[in-house]
Amino acid sequence: MLRQLVAGPGTFYQICEKLEFDIEDDKVEKVCREHFHDLVDAGHAYLVDLTYHITIAARAAIAPPTPYVGQVAGPAYRGKPHPMSVTIARRAAGARA
Repeated sequence: MLRQLVAGPGTFYQICEKLEFDIEDDKVEKVCREHFHDLVDAGHAYLVDLTYHITIAARAAIAPPTPYVGQVAGPAYRGKPHPMSVTIARRAAGARA
């Protein structure tokens, strides 16, 4: 359920539908509602009106941000634009700026 919340917030029914849970079954709906309640109580998710959202800490634990690699390309000259040759250099995998 947290993985689905990483993709974006949603209501109980929207998230269960995306996860393909059959909440027409009373037992499945009860278990899902208890699990959502546990996620909120544990501080991994929070409820705004009818929409569940993931907390920043839980998002960082599930999908940590990619490391900063610096500016890949950008304007080096801000004067009058004119055509000129460009040299492209690639950083090695995992290199940092």
